[in-house]
Amino acid sequence: MINSFTDSLELHDRNGNNEPEQNYTSGAAVEIWEKFISLLAQNVKPSEIKTWFSVLVPKSYENNVLTIEVPSKDFYGMIEKRFNKKISSIIESGLLGENGKLAYIVSQESLFDENTNEHTEELKRNTKVTNFRYPYGNQREAKKEAEPFTSNLLSRHTFENFVKGESNDLAVAAAFAIANNPGGSYNPYLVYGGVGVGKTHLVQAIGNEILKKYPDKRVYCLTTQEFTNQFTTSIATQKFDFSNGKSGTKSLDSFYRSLDVLILDDIQNLEGKPGTQDFMYQIFNNLYNSKKQIIFSSDKPISQLKSITERLISRFQWGITVDIQPPSWEMRVAIIQKKLNEASINDVPEDVIHYIATNIKDSIRSIEGCIVNLIAESLFVTKGEINLELAERVVHKFLGNVRRAKSVSIENIIFAASEYFKISENQILSRKRTKEVAFARQVAMYLAKEMTSYTLESIGLNFGGKDHATVLYAYNTISESMKRNPEVRNIITDIKNALSKM
Repeated sequence: MINSFTDSLELHDRNGNNEPEQNYTSGAAVEIWEKFISLLAQNVKPSEIKTWFSVLVPKSYENNVLTIEVPSKDFYGMIEKRFNKKISSIIESGLLGENGKLAYIVSQESLFDENTNEHTEELKRNTKVTNFRYPYGNQREAKKEAEPFTSNLLSRHTFENFVKGESNDLAVAAAFAIANNPGGSYNPYLVYGGVGVGKTHLVQAIGNEILKKYPDKRVYCLTTQEFTNQFTTSIATQKFDFSNGKSGTKSLDSFYRSLDVLILDDIQNLEGKPGTQDFMYQIFNNLYNSKKQIIFSSDKPISQLKSITERLISRFQWGITVDIQPPSWEMRVAIIQKKLNEASINDVPEDVIHYIATNIKDSIRSIEGCIVNLIAESLFVTKGEINLELAERVVHKFLGNVRRAKSVSIENIIFAASEYFKISENQILSRKRTKEVAFARQVAMYLAKEMTSYTLESIGLNFGGKDHATVLYAYNTISESMKRNPEVRNIITDIKNALSKM
């Protein structure tokens, strides 16, 4: 299939029959492309050249046709939308010769193609998701390093179920390029935006796609708080005996040096932590100098990050910085439809979807929370039927909770509990029954029941699909413990205080 900017531009599918024979080592193609970029730079900002054209690769120049490889059809479409006239002008200037053309080879199909079931199943098979095990410990633990490396990625965060639109088009386009060429031009990659707009989903989707394309690469993802916990724990283990002769931060540093891709979520949490920042600075330099890919997310732009050293801030700015805005109305409609389809609910009236999209505006996370509550209410109130009356009631209750509790949501409660007990949110949402994790989960469920007006069923769904009986048991257990144990009461008070400051 061929799509054209103009009659002078063509798009070839690498797997199709339209691809011209090429000389992949053609020096002429490189020379012509350099001249092309030089002319383009006269009318295009340097930042735009770096963002959109630095990842394009000249392949051949034959019969006045310059063939360029692009990361994906989506990336090609973004270039077409932004630079069609400027590109056509250069071609018409005669740079490529008489009747010259610029042909584009797509290195892969769109990451958003409709038929992605086979891709998704392959990703699930190849991406092993487990909780992080520290790369240091006693000799017995050190021997476990021979086990397969685990990414700490969530397999559900893929490009296929990420809804793209005008609010995130640049972030997604750059993500395409990174997935095709990790450690290339967009390094580091920093995406920022408000709470719940899809930053974590996008950065993890990059990691999952890299693992699909390059199964042997060591891709590792964690939050900045988890990174800080690792660093402080490593200092406390300086006296441990290690089979490889390394201890404490040396062992942790060795682990990070071994990575091919590092994904660090919520880097704003580096603020006010000079020791962790120094350690991050060293890791950044090691990975960057080795051309390893570094990916960051933040809830604020770099200029608004406080109490972070200038040398680290400058490194955040070395690559590309993109933002994700709150979704538009059309994008909210698409997200709602996708979330309902993922739940195998396909017969929701259009007026219901439009009503939710009109009233739930702030973030994708809020939309997801509203959908979870809508499904729960429909199962237990209307026997599975979703109509406008039910939607109005759920949205009214959902918005009322937001106004009443401000930032106190079930997600914030889970986050606060994970921070307090120094375990991951994934562990709280899992079915793991160790004493520490089970207690943290019960505390979070108690707070969800105590501080919100969600039903037991809705709370259970937000905790990874637990039933209402589990939530009620957790609430009663913590309530009784608080009567007998002042330490439990202090824990509840501390977490409530943390939530009040969010």
